[in-house]
Amino acid sequence: MNTIATSELFWVILTFYVFFVLGAGLFFARNNQSTEDFFFGGRRFSWWLIGMSMLATGVGSHSFAKYASKGFEYGFSSTMTYMNDWFFMPLLLFGWIPIIYYMQVNSIPEYFERRFNSTVRNLSTITMLLYLIGYIGIGLLALGSLLQPILGWEINTIIIVVAVISGIYVSLGGQTAIIFTDFLQGVILLFAGLLIFGLGIAYIGGFDLFWSNLSTTNKLPLADFNSPPDFNFVGIFWQDGVVGSVGFAFMNQAVIMRFLASRSVIHARRATMMNVLVFLPIGTVAVSNSGWIARAIANISPSVIPETTNPNGIFTVVASLVSNSEPIFAFLVAAVVAALMSSLDSQINASAAVAVNDVYTPLSKNPSEKTRLRVSMFTSLLVTFVGIQAAFLFAQYGTIYEAHGAFHSVVTPPMVTVIFLGIFWTRFSSRAAVLTFVLGAAFIFLGIEYPQTLVQPFSHGIEYVEAKPWSYIRALYNVVACTSIGILVTLLTSKPHQSHYEQIKGLTLWTIKDGPTFFKGSEVNENAGSKITFDGDMIKVVDDLDNKIYLPEDLMKDLGAREGDFAYISDTRWYLGGIKSTHAYIGKMSSSNKIEISKNVQNHGQFDPSKKLFIELEL
Repeated sequence: MNTIATSELFWVILTFYVFFVLGAGLFFARNNQSTEDFFFGGRRFSWWLIGMSMLATGVGSHSFAKYASKGFEYGFSSTMTYMNDWFFMPLLLFGWIPIIYYMQVNSIPEYFERRFNSTVRNLSTITMLLYLIGYIGIGLLALGSLLQPILGWEINTIIIVVAVISGIYVSLGGQTAIIFTDFLQGVILLFAGLLIFGLGIAYIGGFDLFWSNLSTTNKLPLADFNSPPDFNFVGIFWQDGVVGSVGFAFMNQAVIMRFLASRSVIHARRATMMNVLVFLPIGTVAVSNSGWIARAIANISPSVIPETTNPNGIFTVVASLVSNSEPIFAFLVAAVVAALMSSLDSQINASAAVAVNDVYTPLSKNPSEKTRLRVSMFTSLLVTFVGIQAAFLFAQYGTIYEAHGAFHSVVTPPMVTVIFLGIFWTRFSSRAAVLTFVLGAAFIFLGIEYPQTLVQPFSHGIEYVEAKPWSYIRALYNVVACTSIGILVTLLTSKPHQSHYEQIKGLTLWTIKDGPTFFKGSEVNENAGSKITFDGDMIKVVDDLDNKIYLPEDLMKDLGAREGDFAYISDTRWYLGGIKSTHAYIGKMSSSNKIEISKNVQNHGQFDPSKKLFIELEL
């Protein structure tokens, strides 16, 4: 393995990849004219591109480290944590996505201020930054653990080098660079994960030998209900299924920014369904299977993979064993690096978005868009540095899975509770939200200090281990504590005035119908969805700084459009994913036979006059 790692080909592949992502940052930096471009890519991308980039955000190097290690220890039940997203999908698709998109919520803390008050926003900002920086630290630690046996470097050195590279290209390219590089990295990591499965089966001698050398327990899709104490069904469900997965989908700023980068709510929904129903099941096999292969090899030849092998590095061990050529091993290692980059870049960009939108901008006196953009780039580097420190902290845990789980169960419950009660319950009060954060945090830390008193009633019979007291089921106790505080305080608070319900229109599940009107600024056109196609040479750029397009009378009739309607104008080449597109309002009827667009629209859309374009009426 050391010979392969230090060969010229290995370094050529890794160096090429590093320069590729840095080049992507420089290339897409030219599209960043505002913080909306830097953080949300101009809100114009197609569902398939968003869906694949969402997969790459969720499947990082920590996934290869976490799930391969659990696959090695427990077999197919390592897939449990990836298969928990189905039960909250309806609320995500028809509740949360339209709320944040139509109400133009740029961050979760901003939602909290509009739903509650500035105090809740400040508390959620602190929580969100801790959450995102913790994710960065976990990703850096995971990649360091996987690469250390290959490179032979100190793990701290690997963490610092990878963090610097990631911070630079995210700081340059922003969300557009992330989405396009993540698409490619998503394809790479899926292919590499499935490739190692095929190579592993061939190395063992066929699928029959692989299957027959797994115990019955290793073949089960779910772990035992409440044993062993460090990996059981009920604990994993509450920690990863509820606190982890719900938290990732509803409060992870990186995921929220993917929704907001979509060209419409419909495309955000399609991307989410494709990710959960197609990409995630494939991703589950890709990240877990090296653990299954390792378990079968260990059962056949304990001398090849001893039971004492560090589970965190099992992917690297299997890759070095089953690779039948030097280029394949180098590619597999590069894929793990791609997995880290694809999740790390999103978390860095999201952390910067929260820091700029929820810390810098409220404290500054009307900063210019240019200043905000510069601060965004600098903040990306700053949060990367802080993430390095978080990685060093998480290194104290036994396995990356345990570190990630402990982190989730402590940081996520207050935020998830306030989001859900805020969406479902219009009466849920600002005071209750504040106390959910403050008292919830207090009860969480009390649970850490006195687990046998507070957590034990929720343990479902899981064995108590003093070194790691109910590591996973603690998430259930934390959620119950936070939810109870929120409900009790709301019930003990007098009912809000009727004006309160007017102020939160569009911000709850029961007032979501008001969202499209708020987004457009007027009533929605009943002809929304109609589309016309035309040649690029029909466009005439006018000296107008408004974000508008002006259509001739016949095209206005064909589209069923009115002045003030919201439209999407794009190149017809679907495989561009929306890079040559933008949104604009329809202005007064054009007096010429040309489609007149303002300079702002032209600069943002970068349309090619030699190609066909289309305009679709959105609202």
